[in-house]
Amino acid sequence: MPSSGRFLFGGFKVVYEYANRLVNDGFSVNIIYPLAVTWKRYSLMYKVKRVYHYSRALLKSSYKPEWFKIDARIKQIWLPFLSNYFIPKSDCIFATGWETAVFLNRYHIDSRKKYYLVQSFEDWCGPREKVAETWKYPMKKIVISPCLKEIADKMGENSILIENGFDFEAFPLINSIESRNKFSVIMLYHEWELKGSKVGLKVLEKVKSQYPQLQAIFFGTPEQPKSLPDWITYHQSPPDLFKLYNAASIYLGTSFCEGFGLTVGEAMQCGCAVVCTDNGGYMTMAKHETTALMSPIGSADGLAKNIIRLIEDDCLRIKIARNGYDNIKNFTWERTYCKLKALIEN
Repeated sequence: MPSSGRFLFGGFKVVYEYANRLVNDGFSVNIIYPLAVTWKRYSLMYKVKRVYHYSRALLKSSYKPEWFKIDARIKQIWLPFLSNYFIPKSDCIFATGWETAVFLNRYHIDSRKKYYLVQSFEDWCGPREKVAETWKYPMKKIVISPCLKEIADKMGENSILIENGFDFEAFPLINSIESRNKFSVIMLYHEWELKGSKVGLKVLEKVKSQYPQLQAIFFGTPEQPKSLPDWITYHQSPPDLFKLYNAASIYLGTSFCEGFGLTVGEAMQCGCAVVCTDNGGYMTMAKHETTALMSPIGSADGLAKNIIRLIEDDCLRIKIARNGYDNIKNFTWERTYCKLKALIEN
């Protein structure tokens, strides 16, 4: 792993889901957390925090993220750094981020044992040329969306498309789509600029100016922003996120870039009509005018107009929500895991 799993990230959630299913199927699974993959680009304060949390993890008998239940049979290993000496002998070793792929490429093991789970083109957390270089390493590359497969194809690199799955027990549809308050909108709040939260706030302010009865729900891992208007309810790391989705009529997806976009799928599972940007990850599940209403990345006007369309047209809102719900049922974890398992066994 590129770091600890203290905070909820979609990519970490996918890794943990795979790990649980593998160990339940009889595989022996280790999850490796290095103190740091590289120190070069981090501030002194960040380094101090990493050492602090690493030390705390070592003092505990086991480390477990509080937001995900990891099977007790999985061995979670904290290491000072990545090296051949520390990594347990394995039939398969997975890199889960571009920096860990750099280290895996240097390991003196058969390249057929090396796997690279590519969940995004990670130029948002590393130099573009360095990230692109990792896509050319001699290891089996697994991509999670057609847009990432297209990037690999343009590079002339082989990749295996295994789209993410969804847990339909964790995110059930409990409130009827038809009876929901059409003025209720839910959105993920994130401090990273590429997640588009500032754009999302502008979108909702535009809609609010036309429909004062608009109700907005934000959820996320950061603390509540101090400048958040009082008409927006904020939930930090909600334990029952599916209840918030089910309380809303519309989900607003604002990201500039996504490798997949789990929250769009979760919202569809719970019966929300999706309004989102047309980034490649979202488009794995969102089809304009069918399973979602889509707008150009960064277009506050376009997103606001699409929300207003759904508010003013109940039939369209219900159709988009129903189509999204029916479509997302094709993305099961059972299907996803079977593809990964077959790749390993072959």
